[in-house]
Amino acid sequence: MPSVIPRRLIAVSVALSLVGLACSGSGASQTAATPTEVSATPGVLSASPTSDGGSTLSSVQPGSPEEVACSIPHEWLLRTWRGYRSDRSGEIQILPKEYSVVGSGLPHVGPWPYVQDVPVFWYGPGHIQARGAVDRPVTLADIVATQAKLLQFDRFQAPDGVPMKEAIVSGQKPPKLIITVIWDAAGMDVLNPWDDAWPYLKSLIPEGTWYTHATVGSSPSSSAQDHAIIGTGAFPNHHGIVGHRLRIGGRVVTPWGQGPQLLIVPALADVYDRAMGNRPIVAGMTTVSIHLGFIGHGSMWGGGDKDIATTREVFDAATLGEETFRWNLSPLLRQYFRFPAYLNSVTGLEQDAQELDAADGKVDGKWRTHSIAELLQGFETPARIPYQTRVLEAMIEREGFGEDEVPDLLFVNYKEIDHVSHIWSANSLEMRDAVVWQDRSLKELIEFLDEKVGAGEYVLLVTSDHGSMVSPELYGGFQISPGAVATGINEAFDHDGDDTWLVELIQPTQIMINMQELHENGATLAQISKWIMGLTKGETAGSGVEVPPDQADELVFQAAFPSSIMKTLPCLPEARA
Repeated sequence: MPSVIPRRLIAVSVALSLVGLACSGSGASQTAATPTEVSATPGVLSASPTSDGGSTLSSVQPGSPEEVACSIPHEWLLRTWRGYRSDRSGEIQILPKEYSVVGSGLPHVGPWPYVQDVPVFWYGPGHIQARGAVDRPVTLADIVATQAKLLQFDRFQAPDGVPMKEAIVSGQKPPKLIITVIWDAAGMDVLNPWDDAWPYLKSLIPEGTWYTHATVGSSPSSSAQDHAIIGTGAFPNHHGIVGHRLRIGGRVVTPWGQGPQLLIVPALADVYDRAMGNRPIVAGMTTVSIHLGFIGHGSMWGGGDKDIATTREVFDAATLGEETFRWNLSPLLRQYFRFPAYLNSVTGLEQDAQELDAADGKVDGKWRTHSIAELLQGFETPARIPYQTRVLEAMIEREGFGEDEVPDLLFVNYKEIDHVSHIWSANSLEMRDAVVWQDRSLKELIEFLDEKVGAGEYVLLVTSDHGSMVSPELYGGFQISPGAVATGINEAFDHDGDDTWLVELIQPTQIMINMQELHENGATLAQISKWIMGLTKGETAGSGVEVPPDQADELVFQAAFPSSIMKTLPCLPEARA
């Protein structure tokens, strides 16, 4: 499979900051994203599936925002509703045509299967059934419901998840350790094309339970909200982290810029740790704070203690995914979590980078054609994966995970696959390298756990927070400039003569609108939505992008509609439940 031409790192960082992204990403069970019949009050709704996965509704006006919303596949719309809160999200939902994106940096944000389908694999002899593949639909919200069941802890109920009971061996005492391993952005759109790159994980499938129909379950699908789903068993419409930019009290803020307070429901770690007198060891190892939703609130949760948390981020950076050279934790987050400084004494990244350098048969300071030194001295290459595994092992050993009869919780995010996805795409040879190294480190980690915690004493989950964006060059996608869309909206609807723009922020699946400015201009969200639906490639191309003349008039959006209509859509009765 050909490698995609890489984007320059600096260009990606600037683009992501402009559209409010960060690199990182059902009601417990759900159906696939395929046409389904919808039942409702007789005489109000009549729905039938169409060839494109939408539905024809007799109760909505042709060309209306309601018809636009109900024309997209039902499961996609349901995911969009699960990711929306009226007090925090954008006023207009937008859905580019499939394989196209709003913004640069190959964002993995949307309801499409290629960013929604994720692996969910449970492993733990004595605790997890050796079922192999199970074809029951599950979502990320089901993970902590399953973990609570494994802990035999019935004081936690996941708001949107149910246990994956097929995976659990009944009648056993709880494992001493449950470890959740997140291969960030390693959705099935990554694993399936590189089927030969993860032989070790594949070899484990007959010994555990692998869910073949697992999805994120909500959109937008990015790291902050999806890690919070994993930790709380709630979708964003319940847990409150609706994106990498959200509106709080009239201000647009980042989800973890104020610590964990914007997460409005407890994580399993919060409830379980406090109920057990803070005796369990709880930790989250990651490189950016937006992932910390999987361990919850730390000492901010009443009666909780300072659970372990790690990052490697640049504090107050322009983008939420910018990393630095040492493990750290911001002064703000140290109010609620404990940072184990000894992790910075773990060495070996340089040796891992040298191994990566030599993998192609020549030592030239490069990974494929990329300077290793320029990629954060190797930390932004697959060399980070075995290095992080050794750091993780040091923390497990130093903190004593799994050493007593009180079960511990450990969550770890491996971010290299996500990093590769934003620069080179899911289809690149760089992605294959990342998957190969990730699979090798899984073998190392399991061998370590068998020795230190004990075979049969732990449960390990391998999953992902979301998928990766496939290459637009290979799949015919188009990158829509958010600047062009924002400028166009203001030119078309903002005529009151002041300097305040109608558009506050454009993200890949939603637009935040200044509602006061909208009213002063006598415009409506429905009018703007209809205007967006008419945008073409020629009108939305970024600076310096040349659109072939025969493509200039092609439309770029599949849907655009006011977010508030989801409360009453006849094709979405779940929103009124």
